[in-house]
Amino acid sequence: MEFINAVQAASKNAEIFPLIEKFIFPYEHTCVQLASHIRHKSPDIYIIFNGTNSDFLESANSNSTENFLGIIFFDKTLLHCIPDTQLLACEAFKTSFAEFSKKHQVKCINGQKNTTDFFIECFNEQGIHPFQIINYKLMTLQKEPLAPPETLSCDDEIKRCTIDDEEILLDLQKKYLIKEVAPNGKEITNLQCAATLTQILKNQLCYALFTDGEPVAKANTNAIGFNWGQLGGIYTHPLYRKNYYAWHLIYKICTRFFTSQKKLSLFVKENNNPAISLYKKIGFCENGRHTIAYF
Repeated sequence: MEFINAVQAASKNAEIFPLIEKFIFPYEHTCVQLASHIRHKSPDIYIIFNGTNSDFLESANSNSTENFLGIIFFDKTLLHCIPDTQLLACEAFKTSFAEFSKKHQVKCINGQKNTTDFFIECFNEQGIHPFQIINYKLMTLQKEPLAPPETLSCDDEIKRCTIDDEEILLDLQKKYLIKEVAPNGKEITNLQCAATLTQILKNQLCYALFTDGEPVAKANTNAIGFNWGQLGGIYTHPLYRKNYYAWHLIYKICTRFFTSQKKLSLFVKENNNPAISLYKKIGFCENGRHTIAYF
């Protein structure tokens, strides 16, 4: 069992990344962030292959994914697409993974619950334990979204944000990170927040809702794959909630994606009933479970 670096393999066979795309296609809604890294041909993409390196080249030359067991991205964060973890529940894989993972410092595992649980167990056997595990519901939108029940007032405006809006969005982004993203005990600095926001404004779709010229709500994508986008960064200032602002922003992004023939997924904390209710009203359906483990 081998961990094949996709970029190195592609230097020997130009068809490697189309093969990876073919492999993850049925599961992309569960791993949009991974798909985004694959789309950009990240140097940290690995193929878990059932066989030797010479077997892999033969398989790739025949355009076959038959012996592909999974695809992972691993650079402090471990993202994964492994359709059947039972195929990895053997000493051969655990030995290979223990050796492979020594070259990486894990900070986070992010993905479908059963596979994240499997990797947590692998790290536990190495004496490496997460300090926090957060469970989410995975939700997907595969039909036209429902429009908000109320129109915006004349003082409200939705704007597509650019890097020029970074300073005015910083407070909303920081509040979102503290409430929804930061592990327990983890301080979010303005510098970290600004770095995250810069990447969003450069590489993702980001919309904000302005009231009397002030930003009071925001939403963005945090990954764009081949056929799916992942929605995130949804936050409304507490003083402006219950005005359907989040619904308006989500609807804006959803309609844009449907125009380009892409679908949307998101994950939401299992106990966040107000958010789950909102997403269902818009048209999202529960489609699995998602787990993030912090180390």
